[in-house]
Amino acid sequence: MKPKPDSPEAVIKATPDVKKKEGTNKDAQDKTDAKDDKPDKAKDKGAKSEPKETKVRWLTRAMAEDFTRQDVLFTTFREAVLYIIFVVAVTICTVGRRSASMFYITQALKGQFLEKHFQTANEKDINYKEIRSATDFWHYTQSLMLENFYWEHYYNPYNPVSKAKEDDKKILFENKLLGVPRIRQVKVKNDSCIIHEYFRRLFLTCYDLYGPADEDREPFGLGTGTAWTYNTAAKTESIPFSGKISKYEGGGFYQDLSTNSDETGKIIRDLKENLWITRGTRAIFIDFSIYNANLNLFCVCKLIFEFPPTGGILPSHSFHAVHLIHYVNSWDYVTFVFECTVYAIAGFFLAEEIREIIYFKLRYFLQFWTYIDVIIIGMAFANLITSIVVFPNVDDAILKIQKNPKQYGNLEYLAEMRILYNNFAASLLFFSYIKLFKYLNFNKTMGQLNNTLKRCAFDILGFSIMFFIIFFAFALLGYLLFGSQVEDFSSFGVAMFTLLRTILGDFDYQAIEKANRVLAPIYFLAYIFFVFFVLLNMFLAIINDTYADVKTEIAIAPDEMQMTEFLKKGFYKMLQKCGCNIKYFQQQKAEFNATIQQIRDALKKCGFSDLEIEMFFARYNIDPLAEVGDYDIKKIMKELEGQSMAKEKVDEDTTLVHVSDFITQQERLDQIEKTIQMLATKIDTLIKKLEALENVRKTKATQG
Repeated sequence: MKPKPDSPEAVIKATPDVKKKEGTNKDAQDKTDAKDDKPDKAKDKGAKSEPKETKVRWLTRAMAEDFTRQDVLFTTFREAVLYIIFVVAVTICTVGRRSASMFYITQALKGQFLEKHFQTANEKDINYKEIRSATDFWHYTQSLMLENFYWEHYYNPYNPVSKAKEDDKKILFENKLLGVPRIRQVKVKNDSCIIHEYFRRLFLTCYDLYGPADEDREPFGLGTGTAWTYNTAAKTESIPFSGKISKYEGGGFYQDLSTNSDETGKIIRDLKENLWITRGTRAIFIDFSIYNANLNLFCVCKLIFEFPPTGGILPSHSFHAVHLIHYVNSWDYVTFVFECTVYAIAGFFLAEEIREIIYFKLRYFLQFWTYIDVIIIGMAFANLITSIVVFPNVDDAILKIQKNPKQYGNLEYLAEMRILYNNFAASLLFFSYIKLFKYLNFNKTMGQLNNTLKRCAFDILGFSIMFFIIFFAFALLGYLLFGSQVEDFSSFGVAMFTLLRTILGDFDYQAIEKANRVLAPIYFLAYIFFVFFVLLNMFLAIINDTYADVKTEIAIAPDEMQMTEFLKKGFYKMLQKCGCNIKYFQQQKAEFNATIQQIRDALKKCGFSDLEIEMFFARYNIDPLAEVGDYDIKKIMKELEGQSMAKEKVDEDTTLVHVSDFITQQERLDQIEKTIQMLATKIDTLIKKLEALENVRKTKATQG
């Protein structure tokens, strides 16, 4: 008989039988294709077509899936070689233009401008990050900032106040200040916010957060000069900047400083004495650019002082070291060659994508690697466009600085574009390495990660919905409970990242406990229980179970031609074409690849008990302690196929049953039911009469 769907025989038969039938169909299809001149196209475009031997002039890795195994291996090998060249070129272009010197130059500048201490009005030593008032700001600009900008003296053991040489008047003696520094502020108008009617007599002015609509552009103070009149972003040539509180436009009230320390000190004193900082001031920027010839590096620096409506100052900074001048040494020309290689191969990839769109049509958008390919091509051409925009303008910007040494050396736009270029290059490198998994999937063992993620994708999607519902709930709760007192919960976005860090063990429980001693323990324990102990372990269980299923499928799957065998066969063919009398002996592979443990694992995955598995082994005389040979597997399959064919033959010989036969049988069943009911009624009547007679007999016996 044919094995039942839930029997061990059906489980063992499922995979090999299907593979064997596919192999039979493949042989028949190959013979048919050999006779026909044109291949038959699949009727259903959504389904995967049967393998065909037809050769296509331009076959990609994705298209090869519709053809033979050898086509898949050949296209995989060809594309893998080209793609490895592409990855190497991208790596050299991206990493080769980065150096540790970029980090060291920014750290040196931060040490000078941010970490050194200076004295305030009350003779208290603070650093840049501890500035909290306008008084602290003016003391910083008049002391530490001047010392860092103008290195006119250097230490000498015989003469401590000896003047530095003209060539040494640089920041830290190595970094040339391009042009002069610039100080710029943005303001908001009075009455930019609404005061409640209860307090309108107490507050005559109101200054809101900075916004383009509320920006104050009216002259103030002395009323003349760029420091007291508004200048648009087109004149300042500054780009917008996103601070801690708001995003600020490039315009404002600015003052270029001087190339001399004494003149700069006088400019700062005039600004201070004429009350340049007002209640409407919302941000002050100190901008300057430097160049280090030793490293061929530019550094575009910005010191930011934000004035929130709450009062006080929030200092921040931005230091970006960038390469703007290329092709100085031989290594620059090497990276240029590899960069051209990247763009050329990216163009070839674009042509391949167009070819696949023509071949697959709408099926093209159902493949995962399609989107990775599009991202890689998009990042490569975004890099190309950015470099075309940046590099031609560098020479003009440097010439402008040289012609105007007493003006601000503005490199903000070029630095921003260079940072954007680096971001595109980093993303291109990341996705290029991710795509390497595409060419490892030709091997069933190498493709375990890809198959695992593909199998559990829907489970993870469902889990993610549940996870983020709980996660957002805890983030909102933490923001509402502790947001006014704990910096880690000061906004909803910050609260989300704080909870993500908590999953990794980085949290500050004492801070939330000080904010709320009653709710903090409840909040913390509830979050740890639901997210860490429940949800995180559910996620790991989904991955673990899927990986075990994939491992089992790989274990019981029949062997296919592997890349090593394909390359070895191709190598022998090449030697034969070169005249070497070498023959390739292909080892005969077993049709089925299974061991006792693999069969046992497959049956357990299908829910069979150990007793049922042992009964299965005993039925086919399989030794549980030995390896299952190819002969044993074929014997089992032959018996199962024989039972299946016998069952199919019996089914074919069985005569057809008509609807009238079912109606006749139903009428007979109704008659039988009525007869049974009649007999049951008569039997009940008879039993009652017998009981009455028995009672009469007992009564007479008692009286007698």
